[in-house]
Amino acid sequence: MTSRPALRVDVLVVQNLPWQQWIERVREVERLGYDGVWVWDHLVHRTQEPTDPLFEAFSLLGAAAALTSRVRLGTLVASPVLRAALLLAKSAMTVDQVSGGRFELGIGAGGSLLDSAALGLPVSPAPELAERFEQTVELVDAVLRGGSSYDGTLVSGAGMVIAPGPVQQPRLPLVLAAHGPRTLRLAGRLADTWNTLTTQDLEPVEVLALAASRAAQLDEAAQAAGRDPLAIRRSVLIGSVRWPALACAAAFREAVLRYAEVGFTDVVVMHPDHPAHGRAGHGEADPDIVRRIAEDVLPGLRAELA
Repeated sequence: MTSRPALRVDVLVVQNLPWQQWIERVREVERLGYDGVWVWDHLVHRTQEPTDPLFEAFSLLGAAAALTSRVRLGTLVASPVLRAALLLAKSAMTVDQVSGGRFELGIGAGGSLLDSAALGLPVSPAPELAERFEQTVELVDAVLRGGSSYDGTLVSGAGMVIAPGPVQQPRLPLVLAAHGPRTLRLAGRLADTWNTLTTQDLEPVEVLALAASRAAQLDEAAQAAGRDPLAIRRSVLIGSVRWPALACAAAFREAVLRYAEVGFTDVVVMHPDHPAHGRAGHGEADPDIVRRIAEDVLPGLRAELA
């Protein structure tokens, strides 16, 4: 069995700031010692005003890759509704090359009604979204490992090539957002990291019970696929109105320890100092919490959970 991985703490730096301000924030996150930086993948977002910036994810991460040196970079999460599967794999490979092997591809089902409307697409029913998600992940996994064809009912490709391939082998990491039985089975088969979030409208004890239940389903799926469940990292985007884990450094520390008790290895903090934070539903947050966490509690947390 695999031993428990070391604690990882990342920051979601929403790309709704002017470019120079956004990239300086990313570089500050790297200087503060965080492990990773994530961005959204949306054309529009419910929290945005029409005049707010919202930069495209992969172009932005490619630029960030050239201006950072250590921090890992990724999408939380890319949408199969917005992106053809092969193009998604090729975009991920490109950023992995530019970053020298620091990219992680987060993918979700992509159920944003606003994104679908912006593209003029009909709203897909949930079963179709889950089917497209599964087939997209299977194609991306195959082509990043050197495969050239995939034949699905919604997603397919022939003669696929993404030379020179990712720096990270046998492929770059896949981070799969999953909450229901079908997507958790997919994560158990193919995820390097399973991602979830602090469920809204539940008290902390209920949030943790639900997370533990989903983690148990992930473990069962991994075992059914012949994988060691502990080889899959468990990631959570923390914070809600009922569990304001970013209100202060002490609240963050308590939340990380409680999530660690139910097996979570990775914590993602949404940087609160941006225009949409108040409408994003992640609860009260100290605008300076990213610095306070790094300076006041992170070194001790890493040692405690080593």
